[in-house]
Amino acid sequence: MQKSTILVIEDDADTLEIIAAALTEAGYEVSAGKDITMLYGIEKQPPGLLLVDNWLSGDKTGHDICYQLKQNPATAGIPVILISGTRNLEATAARCGANGFICKPFDMSELLNMVAKTYWSKMVGKTLV
Repeated sequence: MQKSTILVIEDDADTLEIIAAALTEAGYEVSAGKDITMLYGIEKQPPGLLLVDNWLSGDKTGHDICYQLKQNPATAGIPVILISGTRNLEATAARCGANGFICKPFDMSELLNMVAKTYWSKMVGKTLV
């Protein structure tokens, strides 16, 4: 089974670097960036998973991005995990159709466990509960 890329969008450079390094060290192929330009071409080359900060610089939020992806049949199957220090992140994730959420500050093992559960469920075609 060929692995797909995990796309990480996080506007805090330090957090982005830490997440990308941890995922790479765990054996994932990672594409990472600080803004929504990372989404260009997502329909043609969908990632295996999108990790997105809920509060990005600019006019789009992570939950806006997630909602739009989930409404588009070409991208609806891309698993999305929201990351944020926002209160009520669980409710926000549910409203936009995210497959999961991780609250900041997070433990790296928590992040890796959520990624593994979501990513590999998608890769083997199982629905998350």
